[in-house]
Amino acid sequence: MAKAFNSLSSRNKFAKRHYEAIASVMQECRMHIRCDGIEQMECVVKYLADLFASDNGQFQRERFISACVPGANVRARAH
Repeated sequence: MAKAFNSLSSRNKFAKRHYEAIASVMQECRMHIRCDGIEQMECVVKYLADLFASDNGQFQRERFISACVPGANVRARAH
Protein backbone atom coordinates (compact mmCIF):
# COMPACT_ATOMS: atom_id res chain seq x y z
CA MET A 1 0.00 0.00 0.00
CA ALA A 2 1.37 3.39 -0.95
CA LYS A 3 2.04 5.85 1.85
CA ALA A 4 0.94 9.43 1.56
CA PHE A 5 3.74 11.83 0.70
CA ASN A 6 4.96 13.46 3.93
CA SER A 7 2.74 11.08 5.91
CA LEU A 8 4.85 11.61 9.03
CA SER A 9 3.85 15.24 9.37
CA SER A 10 1.73 16.14 12.37
CA ARG A 11 -1.03 17.45 10.12
CA ASN A 12 -3.23 15.08 8.14
CA LYS A 13 -3.62 15.78 4.44
CA PHE A 14 -7.17 14.43 4.31
CA ALA A 15 -10.17 15.13 6.50
CA LYS A 16 -13.04 12.80 7.41
CA ARG A 17 -15.13 14.31 4.61
CA HIS A 18 -12.52 13.20 2.05
CA TYR A 19 -12.66 9.59 3.23
CA GLU A 20 -16.46 9.68 3.23
CA ALA A 21 -16.64 11.12 -0.29
CA ILE A 22 -14.23 8.51 -1.63
CA ALA A 23 -16.14 5.72 0.13
CA SER A 24 -19.36 6.97 -1.48
CA VAL A 25 -17.75 6.81 -4.92
CA MET A 26 -16.54 3.28 -4.22
CA GLN A 27 -20.04 2.22 -3.12
CA GLU A 28 -21.58 3.69 -6.26
CA CYS A 29 -19.15 1.87 -8.52
CA ARG A 30 -19.40 -1.44 -6.69
CA MET A 31 -23.12 -1.55 -7.45
CA HIS A 32 -22.35 -1.84 -11.15
CA ILE A 33 -20.39 -4.48 -13.01
CA ARG A 34 -20.35 -2.03 -15.87
CA CYS A 35 -20.82 1.73 -15.66
CA ASP A 36 -22.04 3.53 -18.78
CA GLY A 37 -20.38 0.86 -20.92
CA ILE A 38 -17.01 0.98 -19.14
CA GLU A 39 -15.34 -1.49 -16.82
CA GLN A 40 -15.55 -1.14 -13.06
CA MET A 41 -12.04 0.28 -12.50
CA GLU A 42 -12.60 2.87 -15.19
CA CYS A 43 -15.88 3.67 -13.44
CA VAL A 44 -14.02 4.31 -10.17
CA VAL A 45 -11.54 6.60 -11.91
CA LYS A 46 -14.35 8.49 -13.70
CA TYR A 47 -16.41 8.98 -10.52
CA LEU A 48 -13.36 10.06 -8.52
CA ALA A 49 -12.42 12.51 -11.27
CA ASP A 50 -15.98 13.89 -11.14
CA LEU A 51 -15.76 14.24 -7.35
CA PHE A 52 -12.37 15.98 -7.45
CA ALA A 53 -13.42 18.29 -10.32
CA SER A 54 -16.54 19.36 -8.41
CA ASP A 55 -14.37 20.13 -5.38
CA ASN A 56 -11.56 21.96 -7.17
CA GLY A 57 -11.93 24.17 -10.24
CA GLN A 58 -8.20 23.77 -10.95
CA PHE A 59 -8.39 19.94 -10.96
CA GLN A 60 -6.84 18.47 -14.10
CA ARG A 61 -9.08 15.53 -15.01
CA GLU A 62 -6.94 14.14 -17.85
CA ARG A 63 -3.80 14.33 -15.74
CA PHE A 64 -5.53 12.41 -12.95
CA ILE A 65 -6.85 9.77 -15.35
CA SER A 66 -3.37 9.33 -16.82
CA ALA A 67 -1.90 9.03 -13.33
CA CYS A 68 -4.30 6.15 -12.58
CA VAL A 69 -2.69 3.94 -15.23
CA PRO A 70 -0.46 1.28 -13.59
CA GLY A 71 3.16 2.39 -13.62
CA ALA A 72 2.36 6.08 -14.12
CA ASN A 73 4.22 8.71 -12.09
CA VAL A 74 1.70 9.88 -9.48
CA ARG A 75 3.85 12.32 -7.55
CA ALA A 76 2.70 15.91 -7.57
CA ARG A 77 5.08 18.55 -8.79
CA ALA A 78 6.90 20.50 -6.09
CA HIS A 79 5.72 24.11 -5.86
